[in-house]
Amino acid sequence: MVGCSPRVDPQPAARGGISSTLDAPLSRDLEHPEPVRSEPWSFGGYEGELVTTPTHLLHLTLTEGRLHNALPEFTAATLDHYRTMITEPAGVDPLPAPGERMSTFVFESRPEWAAWTRWRLGTSAGTYLAIERGGYTIDAESVLWDIGRYDTLCMVAHEGWHQYTQTVFRHPLPAFLEEGLAAYAEGHSFRRTENGPRFLPWHNFERYGQLRSAVNRDRLIDLDRLVTQPPQRFVGEGERSLLTYYAQVWAFVHYLMEGESGRYRPGLARLVSDAAHGHIATTLYDADRSAGRRGRLLGPDAGRALISVYFDQDYPRFKQGYEAFIRSIVASGNGTRIWRGESPVQ
Repeated sequence: MVGCSPRVDPQPAARGGISSTLDAPLSRDLEHPEPVRSEPWSFGGYEGELVTTPTHLLHLTLTEGRLHNALPEFTAATLDHYRTMITEPAGVDPLPAPGERMSTFVFESRPEWAAWTRWRLGTSAGTYLAIERGGYTIDAESVLWDIGRYDTLCMVAHEGWHQYTQTVFRHPLPAFLEEGLAAYAEGHSFRRTENGPRFLPWHNFERYGQLRSAVNRDRLIDLDRLVTQPPQRFVGEGERSLLTYYAQVWAFVHYLMEGESGRYRPGLARLVSDAAHGHIATTLYDADRSAGRRGRLLGPDAGRALISVYFDQDYPRFKQGYEAFIRSIVASGNGTRIWRGESPVQ
């Protein structure tokens, strides 16, 4: 039996360049695609493979099957999705393409995932080993294990957004938007009868179910906390509180996309574009030069400042609209629409 800690050093998980620039689309010829290559990869007695695709380096210990076979196509599609999921509805140019392949690890089991995490992170591994389901992204590398085909692909899409922003964005987004956009990217359909993945941001029954439960139990997190405190703050309040945080930031992005008849959508597209190109600080400074002098541009209060500059200067009105939007989402009968990937507010 192989233990949970690697006995020998893993083979390197090096990133590989792709033939694109930061301002050009991914160079994927859909009619004559670059071949997908596979070679042995192993660590600590665990045997796997390194699958090199036009967009990713996939380090896998998965057995052959639907999840294994779906990953090359699904991960490539997620990159296209990230670049357009916010900008396209707003009529804005796509976000920049990454200039290197994304490095993703998907393990067959949690013990393998834990073994790699201990080797990779050493004394810092404890925080990540507390994860009970899913994975993490650090230094633009996503590390997950198989939790079922659909749920694993949701996590690939979620963590892939973090990979993308860590690689491409010159300014980080505040946590509530970074995590909200990652959750927004999760919803998808990828059946055998379909030509490829379809991304359906509303098709996320896990986030929806938790949001509805929080409303019914009167346990919603106040927006003031949501936009100023990182998700780690909610860990100590129990798993249910953390899941509510993710459900609410998922709903928050939907509010920006569809709430108030789409009033906030151009601001969101501008914000993510500014983050990608490193213009957030300049935009905040131009809007409030006294804030810049006080050093508040990207500090703990940046969430409120971003809402004021990019969305609505009337914060109480914005907050009231967000709370009303949540109530409209969870109204009776909307579960069927969520299951179908349809908007419950249109």
